[in-house]
Amino acid sequence: MSERIEALTADRLDECANLLVTTFNAEPWNDSYTHGTAKAQLAWHLVVPRCLVLVSCTDGIVAFALGYREPTDVGDVYNLSIFCVRPDVQRTEVGTRLLRTLEESLIKAGVKTVYLGTRRGTPAEAFYAKHGARASAEDIEMSRDLVKPDGV
Repeated sequence: MSERIEALTADRLDECANLLVTTFNAEPWNDSYTHGTAKAQLAWHLVVPRCLVLVSCTDGIVAFALGYREPTDVGDVYNLSIFCVRPDVQRTEVGTRLLRTLEESLIKAGVKTVYLGTRRGTPAEAFYAKHGARASAEDIEMSRDLVKPDGV
């Protein structure tokens, strides 16, 4: 079956949620998504203004790129929130084709910058670097846990 890259439709949300669980609960991420938490996160994004989600389909959805355009003082930027490629098709150029299609769409829309986050030392970091992304010397991502892991 040939690959198609197209916009996500709401009727395929469950399929993307399953893919997110399969991908991010595995190495190297070891997240703890359930189908419900994955679907809620995806559904939330779909109502964000100027959300753009592309899916790569062969025999079902094998990858998706999800994010939103945000206006800034220098024009619109795209925040790539989730980039997900099914583990068994990673390193087969599926992700590269999806990323290129996303970038072409954003360029046509006048977007000049894509922001994304990933973990250092992962295959994802190498993938993004291979495609021209670089870690910013000025910006850092920070977080603060509001509740201690043991609930105290």
